[in-house]
Order: sequence, then structure tokens, then C-alpha cells
Amino acid sequence: MNDKERQVIVVADDDHDICKLVEIQLSRHGFQVFTANNGDSALVLIFVHRPVVALLDIMMPGLSGLDVARRVRDNPATSQTGIVMFSARSTFGSEADLDELGVDDYIIKPFSPQDLVRRINDVINRRRTDETTQL
Repeated sequence: MNDKERQVIVVADDDHDICKLVEIQLSRHGFQVFTANNGDSALVLIFVHRPVVALLDIMMPGLSGLDVARRVRDNPATSQTGIVMFSARSTFGSEADLDELGVDDYIIKPFSPQDLVRRINDVINRRRTDETTQL
């Protein structure tokens, strides 16, 4: 088993079809994927499974993706989780807001499966590099 096969990703979107498509794509690339259809469930999955990356839709029932990101960053046990936001909206607010939340990347829907995997791998590699330089 290689490192990627052990890496967990939590995907949260209230659109069941998007969750399924993303799950299939990421699973093909060796990730273990857990999906949630609202922010509250996403937060539970993140706290239980400690993913390497959380892929969060901004607008979801219950907690928004931004609320989930804030809580993930505020918890020492999950603060190093990579966070990728995605939305059908072409804007996410200011980049300063995303930086303040510690969001690693954002993707506008629709997105290509190849771009999604590339961006997730980029986040993982950046976080791994950051951890190495902090030692």
C-alpha cells in the first residue's frame, strides 16, 4: 500500500451527484473518500477520520463550508488539514477572507476531474513541504 492509498479525503456538498462523482474520481487515484451532504456531517467526518484534505462546498445546509473550515482550523487536532473550497459562484469573497480561514485552494464549479486531482495533490505536497520546513 502506498502513501496515497492511506490518505483520507472528506468531500462535502449538498449535491449528491457531485459527491458521488468526486468520490469516484478520487478513489481511482488511491484516496479513501468519505462524503457528507451538509456541513454538520462534514465536521463529524473530519474530526473522526482526520483527512489529509477536506473538500468543502461553500453553501450547504447547516454549517456552511466556511463555518466548517473555521472550526477545523480552530481545533488543534485538525488544524493541519488541507482545505479546498468549491462553489458554483464565481467569487468567494475576498482572498483575504480565505487566507484568514487558512483555505489552501478554491475551485469554481464545474471543474475537470483532472484539475481537481491536481489541485488536491498540490495542497498535499505544499502541506508536506510546510511540515518538513517547520521541523
